[in-house]
Amino acid sequence: MNNKTPNLSKTAIAVDKEHLPDIQNTPDTRGTSLDRVGISNMKFPIRILRKGGSSVDVSADVKLFAGLPKHAKGHNLSRFPEAMVEFGASSVLSIDSMPRFLKDVAERVGSDDVYARFEFDYFINKSAPATGKTGPMPYRCAFTGILRGDDFEFITEVNITAASVCPCSREMSLLENLGNGELFANLESGHVRLNDPAVSDDYYKTVSKIHTDVQQTEIGQQVGMGAHNQRSKIRVESICNSRTIYWLEDLIELVEAQASAPTYPILKRPDEKMVTEMGYMNAKFSEDIARDVHLALTKDEAVLEWSIHIRNEESIHPYDVSSYIKSKGWKFN
Repeated sequence: MNNKTPNLSKTAIAVDKEHLPDIQNTPDTRGTSLDRVGISNMKFPIRILRKGGSSVDVSADVKLFAGLPKHAKGHNLSRFPEAMVEFGASSVLSIDSMPRFLKDVAERVGSDDVYARFEFDYFINKSAPATGKTGPMPYRCAFTGILRGDDFEFITEVNITAASVCPCSREMSLLENLGNGELFANLESGHVRLNDPAVSDDYYKTVSKIHTDVQQTEIGQQVGMGAHNQRSKIRVESICNSRTIYWLEDLIELVEAQASAPTYPILKRPDEKMVTEMGYMNAKFSEDIARDVHLALTKDEAVLEWSIHIRNEESIHPYDVSSYIKSKGWKFN
């Protein structure tokens, strides 16, 4: 007796699909349409364009949805990945190819309202500011396409991690704002013990004079005892002029420049010194970053509408601080 299980992956199974039940294709009598029905949490390889003309394969988290009319019980879900496979085999995902893909999905499932989102890690080689050490820097990006009838929208999203230095903390700690008592209290908490007989009156007078001189110069407005820093999470969604290719690299560069300082994949000590000082001299609240990104996008004629969300992961508070702003014409959640 042969008890071996047949290898179904290599065996052609004859199936009479005409007699298989197809419940999702039966009518629904409740009279309620659904905004979106489809698939999410789908992993799929897709190719996108890089600035300069080359392309790169990325692993995307995909969402595909279509509106469901009130008379239909459900969509034939297998048609969504079928469309993905056919599109991914021959196409580069872009503002030019997305409408063709959405129209194909719309025809397959019989809907005039189709939504697709491709979210992926995009790597850009980034060099440290002092040593030039280079490594791949990840940015979480997304392309979203929405087709309603003949109306098409293409949304580009970038997510950037940058540094934010608290302006209030910096201002309070500047030498020009520290009294002699605070200055010596800070010194005494460190390596110098002011009640030590070895510390002479001359030392006290010298430090006091230096402090007084600093308060009266520009140095006092720049040097302090420190300021607390945040990791700033910046998300920008944008709709760009369809006549212009807005490269991910350019949008990332524009947004990143509005933070206190960028982050880098590799930092040696000279780089860390430079980045820390850069952030200290460019202190910004989350509100400042949101406003500066908004103004930068306003000046860019290639960007038509946008949404900005800043979330600072606070270092001395048990919560995050967020700021949000959108352009007047932004119509998405």
